[in-house]
Amino acid sequence: MPLAPMILENAHVRLRPFEPARDGPELYALAQRAPEIFRLWSHRGPGDWVGEWIEVIRRRTVNGTMIPFAVTRPEDGAFLGITSWLDPSETNKSVEVGMTCYAPDVQGTVVNPSAKRLLMGHVFEVWGARRVQYQVDNRNERSKAAVLKLGAALEGVLRNHKTVSDGFVRDTAFFSILDREWPEVKAKLDARIAEAGQ
Repeated sequence: MPLAPMILENAHVRLRPFEPARDGPELYALAQRAPEIFRLWSHRGPGDWVGEWIEVIRRRTVNGTMIPFAVTRPEDGAFLGITSWLDPSETNKSVEVGMTCYAPDVQGTVVNPSAKRLLMGHVFEVWGARRVQYQVDNRNERSKAAVLKLGAALEGVLRNHKTVSDGFVRDTAFFSILDREWPEVKAKLDARIAEAGQ
């Protein structure tokens, strides 16, 4: 079965398909409330960058290169952020997890490991992924540390890899988790989630 929009849920987060009409206002509110979390966001530019980002999400959802999720709280449906599967390849059985951001009050909590556990669990155990990739602006030390904490391996840094919306030419750090590594990564993630949820 190809990857497709779906609902994934555990005790700490509920991931549901991102709906621009429903969740777009939540992204606007998050950008206004916590602009610092978007400081290194590749889609941040002059003008209505949130609206342009939502249009990118809509367009990529239609063409199948992005499967975005609203990250919500299971008990009340509160919007906590967004994360996505990107560029799934049936041939290579590879997918990227990215375009992730969370409200400041849930950063560093059980939310991110819980969401990533759901996303990676499905692609490795149901879809049959051989590789899950993450890419991060090399200036973003917080995000790089978070990806390493998930159990991903740093593969290297592509220099002058991407020109972002403000014209900066960024270096991009690439990380991956392979299918043979997933059982150990999963066990550590489960232990981390259990400890954080106590």
